[in-house]
Amino acid sequence: MMGVMYQGEKMKSTVGVEYRKLQVTGGSTYIVSLPKRWINENNLKPSDTVGIEHLSSGEIQISPKENKNLRRTVDLDLTKYPRGALYDYLIGIYVSGADLITIRDKTGLGIKERRIIRQFLRDTRGMEISLDEDNSVTIVSLLNPNELPLQVSLNRMYLLVTSLVEDSYGVLSGEDVEELSDHDDRERQIDARRLLVDRQVAMALNSPHIERALGVNRYQAMQHGAMSHYLERMGDHAYRFAKLVFETSGEVSVSLDTLPMTSIPVWLSALRSIIRNTYSKEMSVLVDEKLRLKNQLQDLQTHEDELMSSKDRAQNVLIEFKISETIRRLCGYSIDLTETLINMMMAERTNLIEANETVF
Repeated sequence: MMGVMYQGEKMKSTVGVEYRKLQVTGGSTYIVSLPKRWINENNLKPSDTVGIEHLSSGEIQISPKENKNLRRTVDLDLTKYPRGALYDYLIGIYVSGADLITIRDKTGLGIKERRIIRQFLRDTRGMEISLDEDNSVTIVSLLNPNELPLQVSLNRMYLLVTSLVEDSYGVLSGEDVEELSDHDDRERQIDARRLLVDRQVAMALNSPHIERALGVNRYQAMQHGAMSHYLERMGDHAYRFAKLVFETSGEVSVSLDTLPMTSIPVWLSALRSIIRNTYSKEMSVLVDEKLRLKNQLQDLQTHEDELMSSKDRAQNVLIEFKISETIRRLCGYSIDLTETLINMMMAERTNLIEANETVF
């Protein structure tokens, strides 16, 4: 049996680590003292309950009983920061996990600043203005990060990315170009989801409670963040593809039976299997799809080399080259995503053992 106490044995410390001696009472109860400063910071008193969590590393983590409604706040005084980067400041604050943001300027918030704040609210999820005054604006988060699993955001990003490519392929097949009229909005949604994942990952790294609620450990959270960035990059290229098709509709014809267009169904099929495999976790599926994507990537690279020496009409060659490059990059980022999933699956198979002797 293990107990804790908040006074007593004086600690020994090194940089970032505090060491305390175990004490035994009653022959079966082990007690270790806790730092008084930590006790005071968390307003703990005798008989209060603390949480003890066993980590996969063999360590334990002690946390106060989580009954306090703490909020991460930021007061952004624009007179103390370089002008022209308000949007960047707000995004940085958002992805760090802040729940309440106050933007203030003693000279008053102008039209430009308020436009940027509106853009920030449009590009993020769950943030709303709670107080709007001449010299300040307060923004609060209404979204509980625990209520939206990371995988849900990744799935949504995947659906948005593939919809842009599928609709572009459809328009080139003869469907109505208006299918792509909302390509700008879809790209913004992809970016917003990536920012949300970054925010949740940061919050999971800072809070064991959120980490547990999301059902991932810190390593898995970071890998989910990496996957969201790969999907965002795919979204950028899918958006360029959709924009190109939308703006040149009716001007250029591209054969669907030859490269690069024949690579699109292959990429869609491979990415679908990869995303589904985040649940089934079959290593053979990831390895097979990665190989299939690598082959497509090499074929597209060869096709682009051939286009460089083509004597066809310049505009047709240029558009076909851009499409080929887009699909090649989609394959490349899908390979990166696959490798991240493999890393996660292999990490789940690792075990900790005590090293009793030197390996080398």
